[in-house]
Amino acid sequence: MTDDSNKSKEVIVPDELAVVMATDTEAAEFFASLTDGYKRGYCDWVGGAKQEATRITRAGKALIMLQNKQKTLKT
Repeated sequence: MTDDSNKSKEVIVPDELAVVMATDTEAAEFFASLTDGYKRGYCDWVGGAKQEATRITRAGKALIMLQNKQKTLKT
């Protein structure tokens, strides 16, 4: 018997983060190199905001952190 609850869920990249990463291939490549856990941290932080303006602001900050090769969020 297998337990599917321990399988990592798929990382869903918010649209706002995908748009800013499309402008910087180096940042996008660094994001792609991260483990799912680090990716999920970025995606949850950006996508977790209720207002679109906040998601856009966070996506911009996330892009800067990815450009600086930061694995974890340091806002």
